[in-house]
Amino acid sequence: MQKELLEKTKSHYDDFPFIEGGTNRITWWREYLRDFLPDQEIDDRLIIDVGSGVGEISRGLIDRGARLLCLDISLRSLLRCRQINQSAQVIHGSALELPFPNDSFDHAISIGVLHHTPDCRRGFHEVSRVTAPGGTIVIFLYNYWSIYNLIYHTFNPVLKKIQLNRIPCWVLRLLQPFVKSHLGQRLNDEQLRNLLGDKLWTPQATFHSISEVREWGLEVGLTLVSIRKFFLSYANVFRFVKQGLHNEFYRREMILKCLKCGNFPMIRHHLGYTCGQCGHIYSLDGGIINCISS
Repeated sequence: MQKELLEKTKSHYDDFPFIEGGTNRITWWREYLRDFLPDQEIDDRLIIDVGSGVGEISRGLIDRGARLLCLDISLRSLLRCRQINQSAQVIHGSALELPFPNDSFDHAISIGVLHHTPDCRRGFHEVSRVTAPGGTIVIFLYNYWSIYNLIYHTFNPVLKKIQLNRIPCWVLRLLQPFVKSHLGQRLNDEQLRNLLGDKLWTPQATFHSISEVREWGLEVGLTLVSIRKFFLSYANVFRFVKQGLHNEFYRREMILKCLKCGNFPMIRHHLGYTCGQCGHIYSLDGGIINCISS
């Protein structure tokens, strides 16, 4: 069941990738995340963006001096991410099975992604696992106590019987006032359709209370530092810090772990990466490393 849902999610976001807001969105998220990840804490640090989509949020961190690894389940999104973030390392992979050893990254972000996975808690624990002690983890999750929760569970069963690509453009345009107030810009018809695809037609969306997410953090040694309500409180943005001391003098680099046998590091060559123990291969295509486990 979980594998089937993962495949549905992958297919859905390849067909309807999350919106691309351009310069406005990059600038907005660059400034928004500054309170969670100050400049002095991310300069030349290795950060993983779990569920990066087209990579606009990552771009804002890169502009502030961070080194980024962008991971997403949608290959179509990553092809655009590769164009936007030429300096980033780009991984086609699952948030539920991150192909990295423990403590691989200085910091981690996952913005609006884990609640679309078959197991949000497992994804949360994976993000924590690959973050080094002392590192910051920023997580954006749908709020259980929100009107959006009611809207989604009321309309999603009905809407799933209607093909998203059959929705008339005039209906999509009725969303413009909401979009303008939320994003500060207008979207074209394709982008509006993609936004609906993420909010109502998505194969999976779960909603989580602050107490639930705080408990997840305690399970894996995270301290909840701050919480910020997001637009109309439909989501919460959490800032956790992983317990332990941060080694500020150590410069981390990407290390890939074999998803078949757990061996690391993988051996790099012109075709991609190979496990020296079991021979499993991660292929490399156009600068994107394929780590989707077969």
